[in-house]
Amino acid sequence: MYSFPNLYSSIFALLSLSLYSPSSTQCMLSTHSSTSKEQKPREKKLMELSYEEIRGSNKDFSTKQLIGKGSHGCVYRGTLKCGKQVAVKKPSDGLVLLGDDASKLDNEIDILSSLRNPNIVNMVGFTRTPNDVHKRLLVTEFMPNGSLHSLLHSPSPSSLSRPMPWPRRVLVSLQVARATHSLHEAEPSIVHRDIKPANILFDRGWNARLADFSLAVRACRRGPDRSPAPAGTLGYLDPCYTAPGKLGPNNDVYSFGVVLLELFSSTRAMEMGRDRASVVGWAVPLIREGRVAEVCDPRVELDRKMERLVGRVLAVAELCVSRKAERRPAMADVLRELSGVAECLWWRPSWDCLRNKVSSSAHRCVRAWKRCNKKRVTTTTVTATNIACKDHLIDSGYDDDDGDGGGGGSGGGGGGETEEDEDLDEEFCMSVVGFA
Repeated sequence: MYSFPNLYSSIFALLSLSLYSPSSTQCMLSTHSSTSKEQKPREKKLMELSYEEIRGSNKDFSTKQLIGKGSHGCVYRGTLKCGKQVAVKKPSDGLVLLGDDASKLDNEIDILSSLRNPNIVNMVGFTRTPNDVHKRLLVTEFMPNGSLHSLLHSPSPSSLSRPMPWPRRVLVSLQVARATHSLHEAEPSIVHRDIKPANILFDRGWNARLADFSLAVRACRRGPDRSPAPAGTLGYLDPCYTAPGKLGPNNDVYSFGVVLLELFSSTRAMEMGRDRASVVGWAVPLIREGRVAEVCDPRVELDRKMERLVGRVLAVAELCVSRKAERRPAMADVLRELSGVAECLWWRPSWDCLRNKVSSSAHRCVRAWKRCNKKRVTTTTVTATNIACKDHLIDSGYDDDDGDGGGGGSGGGGGGETEEDEDLDEEFCMSVVGFA
């Protein structure tokens, strides 16, 4: 027969394994996954798709399939023959004649063809137009849940009534940090140059993905004469990036810091109605004075513990947007700090929850074990039965006659278990120790 301490350890181990469901484990692993795999993106073979298939996938570039339009051209939603949903990026015809937009698209195809990362919008392939083989269309993964910009600033009532909770914002910042870090760790290093909420899209599982690599450049081994002219979006553009020779990963660090401020305050990067138009000029003095709550989105409750954690994120943002480029942290340091914040949010509460569940289930097993022993020990007298059972009992704060109705029957507050509960406990215990 099992000795009770060994049984207790076995039950605890089994429950610990069973209570870590695949979904929760996957969530934790995704939150704390190593960045070593992201630092070495797998090379992806460039896949050329049939133009007829692409044209048929979006109904000959129908306006009903149009999901985005800007100075670069248009983006259409499509479905390939295999059933995969994609986004097709097509430069505007007028801009193609000038050559500028076509070169941006070719640059994006060139950059994305060397990347494969779960935190960016990856390239599926490209196609050539039949009239001009030099004109290419980019085909990428389709992101069905829109952009971070829409989520933060959409005028729809539903978005205003359900603002993003703080843990969700931490996760978004962590995923974008991973994407940016993977670009900077590539060989050669890649600078995105246009990190902003409009270029952060959400996939089907609401994971944040970095998109739009039309301005991205490889930073290594470029002299000032070969580097492109400064480019980006007003409000997110690094003020130190004033000349081609100033190109570097710290340009992205600045843009990422602005995104953090916008993400946690739900305030646009540039807003003319404020005393200080930029979110940097408004938020940084408050962060330095420790007035974190005044920076945070007022629609979301902020308790003391969460204020400390959000304060850590905003402290990172304050360093990222420093006007002195040498004071800014590397994305590896940013990622490390944000991972620490995420760990405080998810890992410890999850362990506390697990510990409570294990403790409750273990006590249930103890009670069932007692009843199993009482029924299995065969003696001629009740006294002998009690003596035999006590060798196997542990004082766990429960009565030996627990569940037998002692003291006045059912209905009392916190009263005994029913016979059905006892049967379930016994079946559970016997199945664990192999008696059933």
